[in-house]
Amino acid sequence: MADMKISGLLENAYLILVFSVLLLIGNANLWNHQLSHDFPYGYLASDAFQHQVRADAIKDMGNFRYEASYISHGFGNAVGRYPPVIYHLAVIFSYLSGLQVYDAIYFIVFLLASAAAMLMYVIIRGANKSAALIALPMALLIFAGPNYLGFAWGHWPSILGQFFLIALFWGICRIGIEKSFLLIGIFLSAIILTHTSEIVFAGFFILAVMAANFLLKKFNAKDIKNLAFAGILALILTSYYLIIFLNSWFVVQPYQFSVKPVWDGNPGFYLADFKILLVFILAGLLLFFASIKNTNVAFLAGISMLAMGYGNYFGFDWRAFQLRFLWPIYLSVFFGFAVYYILRFFIKNWNLIYSILASAVFLVLLLGLIKVPFIPKYQKLETQGVMDSYHWEALKWLSENTPSNAKVYFFYGDIYSQDALLRNSKRAHSQVDPNDFVNAINSRKVMRQYATELP
Repeated sequence: MADMKISGLLENAYLILVFSVLLLIGNANLWNHQLSHDFPYGYLASDAFQHQVRADAIKDMGNFRYEASYISHGFGNAVGRYPPVIYHLAVIFSYLSGLQVYDAIYFIVFLLASAAAMLMYVIIRGANKSAALIALPMALLIFAGPNYLGFAWGHWPSILGQFFLIALFWGICRIGIEKSFLLIGIFLSAIILTHTSEIVFAGFFILAVMAANFLLKKFNAKDIKNLAFAGILALILTSYYLIIFLNSWFVVQPYQFSVKPVWDGNPGFYLADFKILLVFILAGLLLFFASIKNTNVAFLAGISMLAMGYGNYFGFDWRAFQLRFLWPIYLSVFFGFAVYYILRFFIKNWNLIYSILASAVFLVLLLGLIKVPFIPKYQKLETQGVMDSYHWEALKWLSENTPSNAKVYFFYGDIYSQDALLRNSKRAHSQVDPNDFVNAINSRKVMRQYATELP
């Protein structure tokens, strides 16, 4: 009993360490170890400001019934069409913490991404604790290279949607408990209301689970009933938003078959980016197929997200690339089991200490504390981002000192190419076309009329 208690303490202490490291390298280092800032800090692209401004507008309005007019080109009463969860979470956390919305929303993204790694650990642990511990450091790679840019460039709803997707994996693990449809239905609803496209990935995963159970003759009518009830519950909970979605996003961005090997102009993550670790992932995949009769949800989640991560080859375009931001978490199950079985071949009397030591070695390597060729590693991102205090003060001045129905025209500015930041003026606005303006300057012309765009 005493040994079990000590083992539990060691495991929990190590989990706290890894979770702290994830927050350190994801959020704290980028933010210069400050939780509160004078302006949106670490924002590197327009999409990040888009989400920040919308959350700020909801806080001002008190609800998300309509978009703020300065977000919808000056039109009032434009129905709020974006999935609302991330914005409501940001506003609630802003009130609770006293942080500005621009800090609150960014922190939530890093917090839930780190929590997703811990939740995946719990799922893998259900199959094998040692493999789960060894797999855990792989999560550090969500803050390496193109994946880290996914955070800084504002792919936040997708990242939060994937947190709830992993929560769904966990819910499926517990499908046998009484009234499990409530848990699964809530997670399905959260996915729809956070980033609706992730529901396609959720559906593919559920189909994979059902197919595996059918092939392995584990088909359970009660489980099917729970899944059906969960789907009905999710439809009821999201019915209002789904009506909006079907008449907005579904019309503007319908599914179209296409093959896009490269995500133009955006950070794309590829299997080759795992470098030498890909050998272990592939070994884990072979292990999955070799022992498919004893497979569990963690393996099915990994294989499903690997397959859907290549959805850019069958019509899912950038949504598939967004899914890859958390590939290090999804595919960690294959890495963990492969390394575990390799080490077990040499160490017969395996125990928890060996698991933690092996995990700690990979933690050190992936942090880059010891540099080893062909091993991917965390790369510290040090930048205040696009915004600075002077532009922020100017935008705040406009929002506080001009008539609410004023129209603002922005001429050229170095940071205005990330045009969603201009919405922080909280006024209907337009902007000179930067290409037209620069061409006029190069031609030594001052023009009476310039091409104008609505950002």
